[in-house]
Amino acid sequence: MEEQELLRKAQQGDREAFGRLVYLYQDRLRAYAARYVDRSEEVFDIVQDAFLDAFTHLGSFDPRQEFGPWLRAICRNRVLNFFRTRKARRAAALTLVDEALREKSGLMEDDLEAAADRVKALAQCVDTLAQPQRELVALRYGQNLPLAELGVRVKRSAAALSMTLSRIRSALMKCMERRLSGAGP
Repeated sequence: MEEQELLRKAQQGDREAFGRLVYLYQDRLRAYAARYVDRSEEVFDIVQDAFLDAFTHLGSFDPRQEFGPWLRAICRNRVLNFFRTRKARRAAALTLVDEALREKSGLMEDDLEAAADRVKALAQCVDTLAQPQRELVALRYGQNLPLAELGVRVKRSAAALSMTLSRIRSALMKCMERRLSGAGP
């Protein structure tokens, strides 16, 4: 059956026709999403959600247009939503590292026992970093150097340092979460 016929039937509520469209496009959408998302289970979730969105909004699709680009645009929006959500979750989790880094620099909060546990976990995790990474952490958080000044010292751009520090904080966050949960190093 031709794609246009499948689209017409799917828009009339034929789920089997839509299933055949899914079959035709699923590999292409997975390849598209995999260009941006590393983990295959997340790619599958994104593509599945894109097909659900497409099915939900199939009535608004103009059959004179090409289906593939419309479907890819839906998938692109799902990928963007994935990164927005992931960025928000990551930012919340990185707060744990930022708080511990500040506490280590002398800013203590009310719950001294919890703060002490976080500082201890952070110190252990910082010790596992490579020497250049430890130096960046010490300069940025220990001496509170602005990124621009730090960049001049280490001869790197502020943007590159920001990305590097973000990766370091992410690694520290994972390490701290393991240590604080008792899962070990």
